[in-house]
Amino acid sequence: MDSFMASESNTRKYLPTSTDCFVCGEDNHAGLQLRFYVDGGVVKTDLDVQPHHCGYNGVVHGGITAAALDECMCWAAARATGRTCVTGELTVRYIRRVPHDRRLTACAEVVKASRRIVHAKSVLVDEDGTEYARASGRFVPASIEETVTVDDGLIYRGGEERVFDKTREELQQAAAPLGTPSTSAQAGPPPPASAGFQDAPS
Repeated sequence: MDSFMASESNTRKYLPTSTDCFVCGEDNHAGLQLRFYVDGGVVKTDLDVQPHHCGYNGVVHGGITAAALDECMCWAAARATGRTCVTGELTVRYIRRVPHDRRLTACAEVVKASRRIVHAKSVLVDEDGTEYARASGRFVPASIEETVTVDDGLIYRGGEERVFDKTREELQQAAAPLGTPSTSAQAGPPPPASAGFQDAPS
């Protein structure tokens, strides 16, 4: 079993949601309405699949599986870079049919990251650890400006991990006149950095 599948802790930290996204949109009732969180440095989400997400009767559609794994990796990439990311390449291996009536969890972590590209991997398992699908992908970080624009549209209800705060500060510093103290300098030291994936297995 991979380290990120086995990883579990009591320090679950939720990530923000959105309104309309098919995967995490709170108001998109046709979508998955997933809530992503960080557990032991690994991005995870628990799937509550509905009948209209199935292809064959009782079998989750392959596109739904791919969407959950893709978004999970995308959040892992965002945490590694501090930027929102878009998918450049996605490969999914379907191991067995995904039943809609099982408690399913998607887990993702970054394999390696640079400023231009992030490589990530993910897996979909049930409560017994049975694997249903694996995915890998390459993700492209967005610009600072686009990241802040996307972050402005996310929903924070209190206590979520602020993945993009450092990027927002970089944009503010770039826009400030020379000699203007940064927000962090005025407000004191920044909060501790969240766990990253620099030590992910190769």
